[in-house]
Parts: sequence; structure tokens; C-alpha cells
Amino acid sequence: MEPSRCSVLVVDRSCTEHTYQPSQTSNSVNSRSSNPFLANSGDRCTCEANNSQDIDDLIKIFLNIFAEVITVPSGTKAINILKNRDVGSPPIIVLIDIDHTESVSRDLYARRESFLVMEGGVSLSEIHTKKDTLYGLELLRYVNLEISKGTLERVIPIVCSFNENSDFMLECLNKGAADYLLKPIRPEVAKTIFLHVHRTYTSPSRSTEYPRSIIRRFSNLEDRLDEIFTKDKWLTNTIIQYYTPSLSPLDIPNFPRLNSASEIERTNILKKKLTDWEFDSHKLSEDDLMRCVVIIFEHAMELDELRELSISTEKKKKGSFKFKPFIIWIDALHRFLLAIRQAYHDSNPYHNFTHAVDVLQAIFFFLCEMRLLPSLFSAGYNRRGKSSNKQRCRPNDLLRDSDVFALLLASIGHDVGHPGVNNDFLIQSQTPLAQLYNDKSVLESFHVMTLFNLMQKYGFKIYESEPPCETKYSEFRKIVVNAILATDMQLHHKYVKDIKEQKSRFESVDFNPSQKLEEEKNIIIGALIKCADISNTARPYHIAKSWSNVLLQEFTCQGDLERKLGLPVGPVNDGRVSQPDSQIGFIDFCAMPLFKSVSELIPEIGFTLNYLEVNRKTWSDKKETEGDNCSLRHNSSSVNLDNRQNSPIAVPAARTIPYLRPLNLPDGPGSEAHSDDCGKSSNRDDILSTAEASDVPFRYGGRSKRRSIWSLFSKNMRKANTNNNSVDNNSDYNSSHHNQEANSSVLCCNVQ
Repeated sequence: MEPSRCSVLVVDRSCTEHTYQPSQTSNSVNSRSSNPFLANSGDRCTCEANNSQDIDDLIKIFLNIFAEVITVPSGTKAINILKNRDVGSPPIIVLIDIDHTESVSRDLYARRESFLVMEGGVSLSEIHTKKDTLYGLELLRYVNLEISKGTLERVIPIVCSFNENSDFMLECLNKGAADYLLKPIRPEVAKTIFLHVHRTYTSPSRSTEYPRSIIRRFSNLEDRLDEIFTKDKWLTNTIIQYYTPSLSPLDIPNFPRLNSASEIERTNILKKKLTDWEFDSHKLSEDDLMRCVVIIFEHAMELDELRELSISTEKKKKGSFKFKPFIIWIDALHRFLLAIRQAYHDSNPYHNFTHAVDVLQAIFFFLCEMRLLPSLFSAGYNRRGKSSNKQRCRPNDLLRDSDVFALLLASIGHDVGHPGVNNDFLIQSQTPLAQLYNDKSVLESFHVMTLFNLMQKYGFKIYESEPPCETKYSEFRKIVVNAILATDMQLHHKYVKDIKEQKSRFESVDFNPSQKLEEEKNIIIGALIKCADISNTARPYHIAKSWSNVLLQEFTCQGDLERKLGLPVGPVNDGRVSQPDSQIGFIDFCAMPLFKSVSELIPEIGFTLNYLEVNRKTWSDKKETEGDNCSLRHNSSSVNLDNRQNSPIAVPAARTIPYLRPLNLPDGPGSEAHSDDCGKSSNRDDILSTAEASDVPFRYGGRSKRRSIWSLFSKNMRKANTNNNSVDNNSDYNSSHHNQEANSSVLCCNVQ
């Protein structure tokens, strides 16, 4: 973290509230009155008059180092600034003067309003004395309490004082200070303050380290439950931080708008593209991809039933907000969509935001064909009514407007935070994420958690007027969860079987779907999103080929990493299967059975079958024409993996186990540092770059380490699955099928 990206918030009674930036002239600082950066002589300090430091000099020092300096005279003003920061803002260092602490305590005692003994922390609404009492050590305590609750993020509290007593310094550190600075603060000391930002965001946060017996420390059930929920929120945020890109500040004012005169023409062009099955997201700019997402979501929000949704922000004035049936804060929607875009790894060749938009457009196209959504250019819209045959119902009849919205939301977020490797890799390497989800739908479960976390974090709240346990929100969440879990290709053949069985039930005269409405609806929604997820195979050939290219690039990236870790490398990841063979195999054994089954259930999807047949023939012709020339022999991936060295494909495995493991048993033994055979601590960062990978096992410490580089990879390392009749890939789909006639194996591949 560069210091030029950080801010400093100085809390000292000697200064006034002001914001400074390096671009400001020095006169703007010198124009202020010169107030010494020290406590009054009656306060607790051990300074002499000649040790004073002018606050203006301190500001000048900080402006030469940091992006912004904010000065406030009180803790209340400081907390207001911290709590009103935008989500994803750069880190901020809070420099807290503690030389007034004793005088503040005396003032509180005299008023009999001391909050130093309050168990639940300080509420700003309770601070009503003439002199701001939230200051010094109590401000430090309050800031750390809010950090532990998750209400303050990217905040590093540091205290400063003239007090040179070592016991007092340790007391401040024990109360949560990241550092203790002696006044006057010298320029060479100020230059090193930013290191605390780096240390905080590359290691477990101090505010989230808990004693092992903390659950038993509380005497009543309410306190224990509160602590459990606090740790649960920390665990969720920790996992997401390691697997998703760090979110930069969301610039809502620069968000692509759709209603300005200059944007109308571009918007109409994009609308035409969205209503065409030949939609090619690879040819759109990042802003145009974002515009497409906004067009679809704003269009969907016009449905009648969706007017019951309440989407609002956290910034509500107490007592002044009244719920209305249809409140859509457009900035909340835009902020949420921007957060989703940032949570996708751009360095992934396939699993990136472009793929998410492609899946979203496919779902949108299907829903319009089914008359569950109006066309973007329709003058009027009447939702297709129920079948006139009272004895029969159709799949379309089971989906409500809220289900449509849930399906769109699941589509754009179904791969959010994808690390660029598949479930099989995470399971084989025994990453904490795979252990957390017991090797079942690992990535899909992570995508669900991340999506709902972003919804809460950025104020995009569905059915906010209702308690979380109410029926509408519960049903909505179930739809989104089941839709994303359905994209696990490990369950592909099970879904195809379920779709065929559902088709038979719909043909039955006495079929009553209301008896098992939720189960029937989940199958329909799963069928739609599964078709959308692999829809690139059923696009026109030139589009399907471009998706196949980036897919194989990502497979090769994973192969490089598997080779470096000494893990088994699959045929596709190793480039031993030709591109036509992989696509023909996937169409024959995955795509065609799915689309054919869904087309029989939902006839509006039947148009895709012709595209699949044409593409299969084209791939077959290409194979006959080019022969072995179209095989992708492994040298190294064409993607520069040095640019992915902070990608989470290996980082979570290397860094999260030491402090995730104690959460399983709070009173059990802690996690000791993992070591190699010599007892020396392994440098886990060695794995981050996979460039120049070779076929030899990963070497560490001069010896070949195939299965014991770290304890993470040394326990029960699974052997490669050699069963050619099973589907052994999931999120990035690699499956092998035995062709009995040719007595050869064909590897089919595709990714979600």
C-alpha cells in the first residue's frame, strides 16, 4: 500500500476542523493560527515548552507523504467523518492525541456522566456535554470497538503523546493502538507510519484476533451470541477479501448514465444487441458491458410485482424515513452493480465480468422469449397468461416477477470472485475454502456468500421493510442460492435427469405443481441458468470459438499452477486434447443433452439446438482439415501470470489456514507455523507467481517437494481421478467419456 493512497485524520483539541490536500498552497496552511501540538500544562504529560510542535508543521510533514490530511478537534467529529466514508475508500490513519485524556476523565467524573465504565461502548447520541468527552484513550477504545463490529473499515488508530513512560505505552498498545508516537513527531518517523497500513492489510487484523476462551468469557447467553455473530461476520469478510480483488472507491458520479442526450443513441444500439442472440460481449468495452447490465436491471424493475421491493441505503435520517411500496435508489443499484464488476478478476481469461454479462444476456433473452419479461422495444406488454387448457400448466406459469428478478441477479453474480481455477483444484490442494464447504459445490457456495455480502455492504437490500425471517425475503434468497448452486457442473447429469422427469410430470393430466411448487420451480430456474451458463457453445460459431479460446487459456493457466505444485494435470489443462475434440465432446455429452431436454420442457429455448448442430459440424470439419495442427500442446499459458501474482488462486491456501483453523475449536490448540522437513518455516509467498512453470515438480529449499511443500498440500493428497466415465470437473467443466466404438477417450470441457 503506497502512502500516497492513504489519508491521515488528526484528532487534537488544538486544531480546527479542516481538510488539506497536497495540491493546496502552503499559504492555506500558514494562514491558520499557530497552535502548539501539545496538551495544556495542567494535563497529563511530561513535556516542556520548548518541546512543542506546531500543528501547521505537522500538517506540512504529512502532506509530503499522504494523499490527504484532515484535522478535527473532537472525537465526535472524527467518528462522524469515519462513519460517513464511502465503502471501499482508501485506508485512513487516525492519529489520536491522548495528552488530554486525564482532564477529560476529571471533567466526566465531575459531571457524573462518565462513559468509561459502560460495557456496551459509546453511542454518539449520548454525548451531549458542552465539552466533547469522546477523546484520547476513550476515543481509541470506541474506534477499536467499531472496527471489531465491522462498522468501521480500513481504519488504523495510532496514538501520540509526550508521555515517555514505557508502561503507559504498552497500555495504549494493549487497548488497540497500532503504534505509539512520541511528540514532537519528526519527518523521518512520519514516513514510516504507512507501514502499519501494509501490515494491517497483509496479515490478520488485530481487531479480529480473539482469545481462544472468549466464548466462555461471557456470563450470559446474549453476550456469547453477540460475539459469535461478530466472529461470523469477520470470517465472511476475511474469506471474501482473500478471494476477490480489493475494491477501490466506487465512483458513482462517473457511472455510465443512460438518460443523457449523448447516451441515448449508444443506449439504443446496446438495446438492439441485447435483443439479439448473436450478442458478443467480447466486442464491448467495459463501460458498454456495464451499460448492458444497467439496461437489463432497470428494465426488469418496471415489472408490476417488483414494485413491492424496497431498495434503499443506510443513510436515513432517524425518524424522517417512511417506507413506500416502490423506492428505488438508483445510486444504490449502481453502487451494487459496480461492486459486482470489481469483484470479478479481470486477469481471468474466462471467468471474468465479460462472462457474467454474457450469461445475464442469455437469461434475459430466454425470459423475453418466454414472455416473462417485455421486450426492450415493445410498445405494450401483456405477460403471457396461463394455458387455456385447464388440465395442463406450463413451466412459465410457475415463475413470478420476483423469481425473474432473482434469476437475473443470480446470473450476474453466479461467478463473482471466481479465482480462475476450478473446484477440483481447490479440493485437490485442500484449500480452506474447500474444507469450509466440505468439498461440495465449493466455488458456487462461495459465489452465493459473496453476492449476498455485496448486497448488504452496498445497501442493495431486498424486501428491507420486512424482518429477515419473513416469507418474501426467505423465498427470494432461496431462489438465488439454488440458481447459483445449479451451475455446479458436478451436478450436470443429475439436473438433466431431473428436467426429463419434470417434462414427464407436466405431460401428465393430473399433475398439480402446487403440491411441490418450490421443488418444481427450482428445477425450471436451474434449467434456465444452466443453459445460460454454457450458452456460448450455442451461439453462432465465431462467438463460440472466441469463448473456447479464452476457456482453454484459463485451463492452461491452471495447468501451469498444477505443474508447479506437483498436482495431477488434466489432459485439457496440459494441452494434450485438441480444441475441436474438446468442443465436440462437450456438445455431445453435456450441451446437447441439456438443451434438448430443456427445449422439450420449454419450447422457447428450442432455437439453440440448430446452433449446436451447426457448431458441432464446423468443429468436426475443422478437426478433419487441420488435424494435429489444432492441438494445443503445452508450453506455457499465453496469459502473463506475473500479472496474476496477487490472484487468489494460491494466496488463500497459503495465508488463511493459520488463523482460520482456531475458529473450529476456540479452546483447542492454536495453529502453529507450518514448516518443511528441516523444521524451517516455509515461505508461502513463493507460489504466487506461476510464470515460467515447467514440467518438474515445484522445488523448495533445494529439494523437490511434490506432496509436502506445505502442510496444506501434504495431508491426504488425492490421486488423480482416472475414471473416464465420471464427471470430475465442476465449475470449470472437464469430463471424460469413453467412446466404445472407437475405444478412445474424448475429453469435453466447458466452464461456467
